[in-house]
Amino acid sequence: MRTRHAVMLALSALCIPAVSMPLQKANALEPEKYTVYCANDHIEVSFWDLEQMKVRNGSDVCQFQSYTSYSSALKFA
Repeated sequence: MRTRHAVMLALSALCIPAVSMPLQKANALEPEKYTVYCANDHIEVSFWDLEQMKVRNGSDVCQFQSYTSYSSALKFA
């Protein structure tokens, strides 16, 4: 009787509908970019974007080139 009850309980658990969760796509990480800027009469290599550089250094900032490696950005600078 106990075995029969355990089997019935296990089968009833299998009949419970599974909760469906929406699938989320995996987001690929964007590689960090290092950009060479001219700011305050200096050449800088930074990972900040142009708008952030303008906030940090004033509006007189120019952007040259972006690289995925810091060493490449330094070579350009």
